[in-house]
Amino acid sequence: MTSHGLRETSPLFVNLITRAVSHAPPIAPQCGAPPPIPEERQSIPSTAVPAVRILRRIFSASNLSRTNPEVYTMRTIRELYLGAHARSMLDDLSGPQFSAMISLFGTLSVTDPPSQFKSPLAQHIDKGKSRTWWGFIFQMARDKKRVTGILTEGDLYWLMRAKASEASPVDLNVYAGGDVSDSRLATARERYLSIDVNTASADDHVSYLRALLSLKGQDSTMEAVAWLCYLMRRDIYCPPSLLEVLWDVVLNADNVLSDDLKGTILGIISQRLSLPVDFTEEARARFTSLPPEPEVDAPEKHPSFCLTAPDLACQVIRILFPRVTPTLSGTPSQLAIQEWAYSETQRMFTPSARIEFRWQNLVYLALAITRTPVHTLAMVPTLHTNDSPRPSAVDFRLVAIIALVERIANACGVSSDLHSLVRALWVSWVDVANNDAHAHRALVRPLLGTFFRLAALTRDISLVNSCVRLASVGFWQFDLGDDTARRQAQLLAVEYVAAAVASGELLWERIVADLPPHIVFPQWQPMLLSKTILRLVRLDAERAVDVYHLWQRYLPVPDLSTPLGIMLVQEGRADLAIPMLVNVDFTGPLLGTILRPLSKRGSRYIDLNLAAILAKALLTVFASEEPPRTVAACRHVAWALLALACSGQAPAAVSTFKNIYARDPGFFNDRIVRTFLCTLLHHRQFRGAAEIAKLYPHPRWRQFVLHGLARREGASRVEAQLGGSARPRWLADVVARARLDERHPAAGLIRHWVTRRARTPVDVRGGLKVLVHARGVSLARRVYRALCASHDAGSRTALGNVILDGHAMYSHAKSRGERHMTNVLRTLRLLVEEHGFVPDRVTTNIVVKAALRWPTVLDAALVRRLFDYFVRSGYPGEEGVGMPPPPPFGSGEAAMREAAVVLGTPIPMPKSKVSFVRHVKPLYKMFIKALYLRKDVAGARKIVGVLKEGERMEAERIANKSRKRRLFPTGRHPA
Repeated sequence: MTSHGLRETSPLFVNLITRAVSHAPPIAPQCGAPPPIPEERQSIPSTAVPAVRILRRIFSASNLSRTNPEVYTMRTIRELYLGAHARSMLDDLSGPQFSAMISLFGTLSVTDPPSQFKSPLAQHIDKGKSRTWWGFIFQMARDKKRVTGILTEGDLYWLMRAKASEASPVDLNVYAGGDVSDSRLATARERYLSIDVNTASADDHVSYLRALLSLKGQDSTMEAVAWLCYLMRRDIYCPPSLLEVLWDVVLNADNVLSDDLKGTILGIISQRLSLPVDFTEEARARFTSLPPEPEVDAPEKHPSFCLTAPDLACQVIRILFPRVTPTLSGTPSQLAIQEWAYSETQRMFTPSARIEFRWQNLVYLALAITRTPVHTLAMVPTLHTNDSPRPSAVDFRLVAIIALVERIANACGVSSDLHSLVRALWVSWVDVANNDAHAHRALVRPLLGTFFRLAALTRDISLVNSCVRLASVGFWQFDLGDDTARRQAQLLAVEYVAAAVASGELLWERIVADLPPHIVFPQWQPMLLSKTILRLVRLDAERAVDVYHLWQRYLPVPDLSTPLGIMLVQEGRADLAIPMLVNVDFTGPLLGTILRPLSKRGSRYIDLNLAAILAKALLTVFASEEPPRTVAACRHVAWALLALACSGQAPAAVSTFKNIYARDPGFFNDRIVRTFLCTLLHHRQFRGAAEIAKLYPHPRWRQFVLHGLARREGASRVEAQLGGSARPRWLADVVARARLDERHPAAGLIRHWVTRRARTPVDVRGGLKVLVHARGVSLARRVYRALCASHDAGSRTALGNVILDGHAMYSHAKSRGERHMTNVLRTLRLLVEEHGFVPDRVTTNIVVKAALRWPTVLDAALVRRLFDYFVRSGYPGEEGVGMPPPPPFGSGEAAMREAAVVLGTPIPMPKSKVSFVRHVKPLYKMFIKALYLRKDVAGARKIVGVLKEGERMEAERIANKSRKRRLFPTGRHPA
C-alpha cells in the first residue's frame, strides 16, 4: 500500500529508510556491520520521512561525533541522495553535510585515505564487495558547487583522487596537504579540476605542477612527479613549459625524491630513446598532426644550428623531446651534430647503465639547459669528472660544464673567481681537445665559440689568443657546399673579433691578421663588421659605438642606425642611441621594439631629444596604422604619451591620442585617460586636456577637466577651453573637491557662470549657494545686486535667504558673539532697504539660528522664553496648531521684550502660512540643539515632546487630506 505522503523515497527501498512513529532512539549498530533491523518491524506510517531529512540526520555534526552513529549501507545512501536530487531537494543540505558525504564515499573508494580527510562513518559501514565511487563523487561535487558555490580542501582532494583514477598515472599519491592549508594549492587544484586531464594539452597542467613544487614537500613533489611522468608518457612532444617543470624537479628535488621515483623518471627518458615506437597509436597520431617547423631563410636560424655549448645541449633535447620525428638529414656538419646527439643520448640513458650514472647525466642536462642555474661557481669544479680513460673533447659532461659556466657568467657577471674558473676550464679542455683527433669540427666550433664569449666577458686577451691558435689548427675550414659549416665558421670569426675588441684591441688589421684569408674575403667583411658591432653592444655599449664610428672611416661598415639604436635602447643606453634614431623611418613593430624597454624603466621624464624623436615617430605611425589590440601595446603607448607630456611634447601627445581614438575609441581604458588628463593639467596644457575631454560623448571627462582648470585658472580660461560644453551643476563638485576663498580662481569662475550662464532661478540659487560655500559671501552680495532687477519679489527673497544663511554659516567658526549677530542683522537691513527684500519665515529661522549661536548672552532661560514667544505667535505647542496654546515653559509677556533688548531688533514674524516641514521642524531642532549645548536637558526633552506631537498632528492632517482627495476626486463635497 502506498501513501500519498511519500515524497522523497521510492517503494524499492522505502523499508530501509523509514522509522517508527514513536521516534524511539535508534539501536546502536555494531562496528563494521550494517545497521541492525529491529526484530519487530512496525508498519510503514502514512507519511514517510523525506530522504533529504534522513541525509541531514546521518551527516549531522552530532551523528558524526557519536561512538555508535546512525549509518546505512552505501547503496542506500546513494539511493537517498538520488531521490533528493530528482526532487530538487538538495538545497536543504549544508556545505559540511555535502563534504561529509564526499568524504565517506571517497574513504571507501581507496585503501589509504589520509587521516585529515577520512570519514568517521567509514569504520561503521560494511564495504562489502570492493568498488569505487568516483563518478558519484563527481556528481556530489557538482551539486555542492551549484548549491553552496564553495569546495573545501577535502572536496578538492577527493576530486583529485577521482581525476587521477581517470588518468591512472603511475605511482600517483594525491597530496593531502600539510598542517597549514595553502590557498595557492587549493586555487590551482580547483582550476586544474576543470580540465580533462586525458585530452588537455600539457601547458594546461603546468600551473598545478608548479603550485605543488612550490610547497617544497616530499608528498607534494611526489604527486607532481607522478603527473609529470604521466604527461611525458602520454605525449611524444613536450612543450618548453613542461620541460621547465622537469628541470626544476631534477635540480631542486633531489633530496626529496626516492630511488623509485628517480627510476620512474629515468624509465620515461629511456622509453624516448626509441621514438616513436614505444608510444600508443593516439600519441603517434597527435605527434604527426603537429604543424611542421617553420621555414628559415638563414642557416643560423635553424633549430639544429650550433654556435655555443648550450646549443649542443639543445640537440640532446631535440632527440629526447622532439618537435618532429627525428631523422638523419642535412649537410655533413648537420649530420655530424645529429649523430653525436643521438649517440650521446643512447650512451647516457641506456637502461643497462647504473641508475646513479643516468641520473647524474640528467642533472648535467638540466644544468646545461636551464637559463638560471641554481648552482654556484664553487660547485662547477666538482662536476669536472669523467669515467673514460680517453675522454672525448665533445663528451657531453664537458659540454654541460662549459655551457653551465657560460650561463653563470651571463647571469652573475664577471668576478675574479669566474676568471680563474674559466682559465682552469680552458686548460683542462684544450688538453683533451689536442689529443682528440676524432672530434668533428662542427662539434668543436661551438665550444670554441663559448670560450671566445667567456674571454670577452673576462677581458682576457691571452685567452683570446689561445683560442684563436686552437682554431687555426683546422677549425676555420669547411667543406664546399656545406652552408651550415660555412656559417658556423663565419660566426665563430665574429665571436673572435668581438672578444678581441672587448679585450682592448681596436685596429681591424691587427685583429684579422690571425684569421685565414678565406674568412676575411672582401665580400664577407660587411657582414663580419656589422655582426661584430652588434655583438659588442651586449658586452660594452659605449665601446661598440666608438668602434662603429672608428671603423666607418675606412672600412665598409653598413648603416647600422636602426639595429644599433634599438639594441642600445634595450641595453639602457638611450643617450647613445639618440643620434642614430634621428633619421630612422619608424614602423609600428619598430616603434614597439623601442617603447618596450623604455617603458620598463618607468620614468616619465626623458631626454628632450629622445622625446622629439618619439613624438615624430608616434605621429607618423598612428596617422597611418591602427594600434595593436594587446595589453602590452596599450601600456607602452600610454607610457609614451605621458613621457611626451612631461618632456615638452604635449601637443604631439594630444595629437597622437586623437589619432588613436579616431581609429579605436576603446583602446585606452579609464585609468589611462585619467592619468593622461592629470599629467596635462599638471603641466598646464589646458587646451590639450580640453580637447581630449571633448572627444568622449559622456561629460565625465569634461567635468574632470573643469575641476582641474578651476584649481589653476579663472573664468576666462575655462570659457575659452570648455565653452558651452560644461554644465552649471558641475560647480558643486568643484567646491566639494577644494576649499576656496575669494581670491581663488574658481570664485571668479562661479561668479561668471551665475551671472551669464544661469538659465533658471534654480540655477541662480544653486550658483549663489556654491559661492557662499566657497567662502565668497561678499562676492555673492555683488552677484545678488546684479541679479535683483531681473527677478521678482519671491525669487529675490529666496536669493537673499541664501546670502543670509551664508553669513550665519560662514563666520560661526571665527565668532559666535555680538559681532556675528550684528553682521547677520546688518545684511538683513541692507537687503530690505537697498533691494526690496521681503523677509519670510525662512528668514526668521536664519536670524534665530544666528541668535542661538550667542551662548554668552542668550542663556538657557532666554532660549526658553524665546521658544514660548514662537508658540504664542502661532507655532505648534503641546496641544497642536490652532488657538494659541499655553507656553510650554510658562513664560509671560516679558519674553519678547527681553529678546528685543538682547538682539537689538525685533525678530521678523511674517503673516504667511506656516509649513511644518520647511519652517517648524528646522526651527524646533535648532532650539533642541541649543538647549542641549547649554546643559538644559529637561527643556530640550520638552521641546522634543512638542515636536513629536506636531509631527503626529501633521501626519493626521496629511492623511485626512489624502482621504478627502480619494473620496471627492472632483473637489466637490456632497450637499
